[in-house]
Amino acid sequence: MASKMIESYRPVSLDMGSEKWMDVDGVRTRYFDDGEGERIVFIHGVQMGTTDGSSNACSWELNFSVLMQAHNCISLDRLGQGYTDNPKCDDDYTMHASVQHIIAFLDKLGKKPYHLVGHSRGGYIVTRITLERPDLVKSTVCVSSGTLSPGVTRTHVMVRNRPQPEDTAESIRWYLERYSYNPSIVTEVWIKESLRIAQLEKSRFAASRMHEGGLLFKQFAPKLLAQRTQTHRWLIERGMPCPTLITWGYNDPGADFEAGQQLIELFMKHQRKTEVRIFNRSGHFVYREHPAGFNRLLDGWVRANA
Repeated sequence: MASKMIESYRPVSLDMGSEKWMDVDGVRTRYFDDGEGERIVFIHGVQMGTTDGSSNACSWELNFSVLMQAHNCISLDRLGQGYTDNPKCDDDYTMHASVQHIIAFLDKLGKKPYHLVGHSRGGYIVTRITLERPDLVKSTVCVSSGTLSPGVTRTHVMVRNRPQPEDTAESIRWYLERYSYNPSIVTEVWIKESLRIAQLEKSRFAASRMHEGGLLFKQFAPKLLAQRTQTHRWLIERGMPCPTLITWGYNDPGADFEAGQQLIELFMKHQRKTEVRIFNRSGHFVYREHPAGFNRLLDGWVRANA
């Protein structure tokens, strides 16, 4: 159990330590691993084959750099995202493959059990991992996951007028600001790193397979829908096997709060130790819009469930 207290929740340093690399079943995977104590694993959002802010391990920089003072923080680039390799074949352009990639990573890292923290599509992933491999998980934190929520996502409406092409600074800024309650949180450093990843040859190849190659609508979306339905059934029938925290931005324009309430009820059905925290005046990136409050919440949650 972590005993060292965090001196400040203000992100005075964005140092996440040195990037590391691991071969995960033939997929070269980038990750960060620093600090000592309870193991917190951060799972970012979006999916392979998109340039929606080019989410990656460093999306959690405001949280990782502070919480690593008292805990062992781990953050990785998901399959086909950030600097991690693309899927090895077309059949792996799925959320299922992304889930299995992280399971294999956690197994190989060998530090179980973990506190899993997932944002957006990452919230779906940490929930699936918890249900499929409860031996890996000590607690689960689901952050603003419209992907996991019942109902229809509003993502297609949100990005309808996005500037094209998407792998430009203008388009990335538009996307990040549109999903934020306070657009001033979108920094030049965030945009620059997102742009660098979006313009990687591997990122453009993944986007071409998903869109021009048709994998998004022929494979990725229908398989995700089927597995989301299965996940809801599992939550109804047996529930989460560990303490679960749900956090949400009340003003999230993409992850509808009403759908989030339905998801919260699914979590609460069987897991007695389910807690909820709603951040007012917050869009989709609640952990970046309210980093001090989010870090304080997560630190307390981990300590309480160590």
